[in-house]
Amino acid sequence: MSNEITQVHPQPVQDKDIVDAEIAQAGFGYDEYPPSGKDVANIPANSYDVDPFSAQREENAEDYVDFRSMGWVQAGLVATAENIALGALSYPSIFLRLGMVGGLIANIGLGVLAYITAWIMIDFKMNHMGVMHFADAGGLLFGKWGRRILGAGMVAKSIGLGGSHVLAGKQALNTLSTNAICSVWFALVIMIVSVLMSTNREFGKLAPLSWLSVSCILIACMITIVATGVQSPSVLEKNGVPIQWHAAPTNPDLMDVIGALTNIVFAYGGNMGVFSWCSEMRNPNDFKKSFLITQAGGIIVYCIVGATIYAFGGQYVTSPAFTMTTKPVRITAYAFALVTILISGIVGLNVGAKYLYVNTFRKSRLLTSKGLRARLAWVAIILVMWIAAFVLAELIPFFNQLLTIVSSLFSVWFSYGLCGVIWFYNKHPYFAKDGEVREMRGFWSWFFMGCAILSIILSIAITPLGLYSAIEGIKEGYSAGTFKHPFSCS
Repeated sequence: MSNEITQVHPQPVQDKDIVDAEIAQAGFGYDEYPPSGKDVANIPANSYDVDPFSAQREENAEDYVDFRSMGWVQAGLVATAENIALGALSYPSIFLRLGMVGGLIANIGLGVLAYITAWIMIDFKMNHMGVMHFADAGGLLFGKWGRRILGAGMVAKSIGLGGSHVLAGKQALNTLSTNAICSVWFALVIMIVSVLMSTNREFGKLAPLSWLSVSCILIACMITIVATGVQSPSVLEKNGVPIQWHAAPTNPDLMDVIGALTNIVFAYGGNMGVFSWCSEMRNPNDFKKSFLITQAGGIIVYCIVGATIYAFGGQYVTSPAFTMTTKPVRITAYAFALVTILISGIVGLNVGAKYLYVNTFRKSRLLTSKGLRARLAWVAIILVMWIAAFVLAELIPFFNQLLTIVSSLFSVWFSYGLCGVIWFYNKHPYFAKDGEVREMRGFWSWFFMGCAILSIILSIAITPLGLYSAIEGIKEGYSAGTFKHPFSCS
């Protein structure tokens, strides 16, 4: 894809040697950046043209952590670890609700659209190198309240992801140990291990763990696919009803269809981290290649896992899918999945934690300091967020529905709707700044505008449908008495 719109704009900052250009562009009036001494604390925090990591390179010198160290392969691994996780094994149930053809079309279509919206975000980042996370994008688009609301959404979504991984990890340890102890202790173990594995502030340092996470979930998926394919149908069949799969949903229920579509949208919720990951790359524009790995891999894995296990299990598929298998197979699959549960949860929560860290220390040398104070500040943020994730996951009986509400309000907009708004702000002639020339010319101009409009419409539709699905789920849970009491050992 080439740059779809002819335009003239200031060149983005990508290298330490042109930091002075940022300052001239931002209009700070300093001869050098950052200014020496205590003036560093007076740099405006709402400047979206200045990359604060690069800006502190010379000032911190001996005490400098180079956050912008990731290559495109490392960034791709980190993003893939966030996107391809335990949720892959929920795809057979999505295919059950949408049918084989519907599941394939919805997954491929939404996956491709998520890649296009990520491309839009990266172009926006290249024009505004000071946009370090989605909250910064909100500040640029909508002012201080946009920044605050989207920042709160990032934190809420990250804590929600952490909580869901605490619950998934607890379930895995329960299965592996045959419920040896109260499951709350298992949840606490997952939280503590996650904190200990999150102490490094740089996303690049998570690349080796990300490789391990992706490898383990792929192994767990393969074990489940093979096991469901070779096991006797009698393991799943009930009352003599044979296993059947359908190209289209049979007797579709509105709640089931809505739930399946929102699950696919949320599966591509990794777009929330695009700005955060780009900000730690040597060349942020290379994230287009990184995210191609992520999205192509996600689409392929989701389609294979969803289609094959649905074909083998039919109407008897469960979520996660390895609960359809015999106990020895289930234990083996969970052992591999547990690694992914831990690492993927760390990557997801760190996106929100990095927003808090950058937002708090943007005007301080602590942002890029190697010192103990900076490291302790990061650990404190991580610790508070994981404690919140643990408490909320154990305290709220309808935590999964609560996560759906948060995702309906924010995830769909991070992955789709706001990206459409970003395209209009960044590319459409109507929003051109003084002295900037923009023209709608050629196929790609109209293609991206169509995708932007589609993304906005999709988000407008998914948000109320997701909220409706979550609220109905809460009602059904209470009426059926399926919700457990807070901090239940079962």
